[in-house]
Amino acid sequence: MAGEHRAVLPAEPAVRAAGEGAARPAARAAAPEAPDADPLHTGPPRSAASGTAPPGPPGPAETRALIRAQLRTALGTCAMVMSVLAGLPLLALVPPVARVRAHGLPVLWLVLAAGVQPVWIAVAVRQLRRAERAERALDRR
Repeated sequence: MAGEHRAVLPAEPAVRAAGEGAARPAARAAAPEAPDADPLHTGPPRSAASGTAPPGPPGPAETRALIRAQLRTALGTCAMVMSVLAGLPLLALVPPVARVRAHGLPVLWLVLAAGVQPVWIAVAVRQLRRAERAERALDRR
């Protein structure tokens, strides 16, 4: 079919009301919208009228500061975890503590089985909040 010209149109949803039959949907008059740069809307609201552009990516100095802040938080978290891990076995060396039993089981075993988990959860939540706070502080700069 020489001389035939075909145009490719963007796909439109094929929604038809009853009685429209095979009517073709009208093409959009406006240009398609640009994809949203922040689809989860995590940053500050932007106004098209204000003309403010979003801040650019952080520079090398800001990135190093964020890494240092998060490393400091991670090291503090590791110190807390290690102190709990090292402290519980040391309690077994104290004879009065080692002899305490509840329902026939040593109390230290019960603490290891059920008492440590809430500590891990609290430490993990603390680590997450501090890391996010450091990232938000970087965004505000």
